Amino acid sequence: MAENLKVLAALEDSDELLLLSLCKEERGNFPGIEVEKLTNEQCRSFFRFDKDDIEILHRALRIPDKVVCSNCTTARGIDGLCMVLRRLAYPSRLEDLEYIFGRSKTELSLIINEVLDYIHDNHCHLLSDFNMSAVFDRDGPLDSCWGFIDGTVRPICRPQENQRLVFNGHKRSHALKFQSIVTPNGIISNLFGPIEGRRHDAGMLRESDNLTQMRVHMTISVFMAVKPGYFSMYHYQH
Repeated sequence: MAENLKVLAALEDSDELLLLSLCKEERGNFPGIEVEKLTNEQCRSFFRFDKDDIEILHRALRIPDKVVCSNCTTARGIDGLCMVLRRLAYPSRLEDLEYIFGRSKTELSLIINEVLDYIHDNHCHLLSDFNMSAVFDRDGPLDSCWGFIDGTVRPICRPQENQRLVFNGHKRSHALKFQSIVTPNGIISNLFGPIEGRRHDAGMLRESDNLTQMRVHMTISVFMAVKPGYFSMYHYQH
């Protein structure tokens, strides 16, 4: 019980040194955390997902209740998902996870790769499927809107030199700007930047050369929604 409390305390405080010290002292003697017994705050800190959202993600990804690896190593689906989430949420070695999940690094590697392969094999089509009808299905006015473009201003410390170049008059701060195009599947399909904070969104679009690239690669009539800072609407048709 005391060891369990130590691990939970380390997770809650994001104390990696404490976790590593526990691993060295008692490696192999701890059965691993039970996800169901973690608090919502601990899940958020440890996996970057709320406790209820982990279960929702488990169902949405359709991960089976039991994960079976190539060498017949097995794990609960929810545990395998949590291993993947922890692995992706924070830079950590497999041996750092041994004490946390109560598995050897060999088992962890097999389970994590098995879950990642399952997610890729069953959902990789989402990486290339713009699902242009999604906007129209949600009462949008267009049935072929494939992306949403916008610029974002990221404040920075006031530089000692060239302050005017990075000063953004709209936000009244020194900053760098980025431009992203997000597709209906939620993926940032294109990211341009950084450029000087003083630049206008329309100039950033022109400098990114996205317009030329879309004219070359778009083979059907499609739309891209933009803010007034760019233009009211761009229409590309071949």
